[in-house]
Amino acid sequence: MLYHEQSEDFRPLFWMQGRPIYANTLLVIFHIAAFVIAALFISYFGLGAVFDALALNTPLVWHGEVWRLFSYVAFDPAFFIQRSLWFLINIALFWFFGREVEQFVGRKSYLKLYAGLVFIPAILLSLLGLFISLNPFLNCCEVFFGMFIAFATIYPGALPSLWFPITAATLAWILLGISTVLDIAFHDFDSFFMLWTSSTVAYVGMRLVGAGRGMTWFTDWLEEKRAQRLARERNFKVLRDQQSNESIDAILDKISKNGVGSLNASERAALERARTKLIQRDQR
Repeated sequence: MLYHEQSEDFRPLFWMQGRPIYANTLLVIFHIAAFVIAALFISYFGLGAVFDALALNTPLVWHGEVWRLFSYVAFDPAFFIQRSLWFLINIALFWFFGREVEQFVGRKSYLKLYAGLVFIPAILLSLLGLFISLNPFLNCCEVFFGMFIAFATIYPGALPSLWFPITAATLAWILLGISTVLDIAFHDFDSFFMLWTSSTVAYVGMRLVGAGRGMTWFTDWLEEKRAQRLARERNFKVLRDQQSNESIDAILDKISKNGVGSLNASERAALERARTKLIQRDQR
C-alpha cells in the first residue's frame, strides 16, 4: 500500500490459495465478470437488446423493474460502440484507488460507500424522472470516478501520477470539470447528474467517517445554533422574570398604600402565582 492510514476493520473477506481477497478485489472481479457476461450476451442478442434490459430506465423502475437500480453498472457501452479502452483503464484505477479507500475506512464502510455510489444516484435519478423526461442510463464509470473522489477526499495532497506532479484533489477537480463540460456540450444531462451525485456521495461519505476535517464544520455549526437558541431562551427568561418582578413590586406597593382589598382579580392571581413560585423554589 502507498498510503499508511489503516482501519482496524481492514480485513480480508476470505483467502484463496493463500492470497487475501478484500472487498475491493471482489468488486473488481464482479465488474470484470459482468463485463464478460455482457459481452457474451451482446454477441448473441445485440447491444441494443442488452442495453434495454439493463439500463436505468426510470419509468420501468417505477413499474417494478427495481433491478435496474444496480444493473446499470454492468458495463460501459462505449467499449463496444467505440472500442474505447477507458473501461479497462477505469477498472485498473478502481482497483488501485478502491484498495486505498478500503484500507483507510475498513471493509464495512467501504461496502457502504460502494452501495451508496450505486444506489443513491440511481434512486435520485429515478425520482427526477417523475418530473422530467430522461434517457435510459447505463454506465459504470461514474461509480469508479466516485471511488477516486473518495480517495482524493482522504488524501487530497497525494500524487497519484508519477509523471504529472498534480495532487489528487487538483486532478479530481480537473477531471470533474472536463467531464462536466463534455456532458453539457453533448446534452448528456443524465451523465451530468450521475457524475455530480456520485461525487457528492463519495465526498460526504468520506467526511462522515472522518477523512480530512471530517464533518466538524457541520457539528460546529449545530453547536453554534444550539448556543444561540439557549442564549435567546435565557434572555427571554430573564426578561420575563424581570417584568414579573416589576409587576409584583407594583402590587406590593399598592397593598402597602391601600391594603389587600384594593387588589383586583388579575392582581390577586399574579400575587398567588408569585407566591407559588417562591414556595417551589424553596422546596428545590
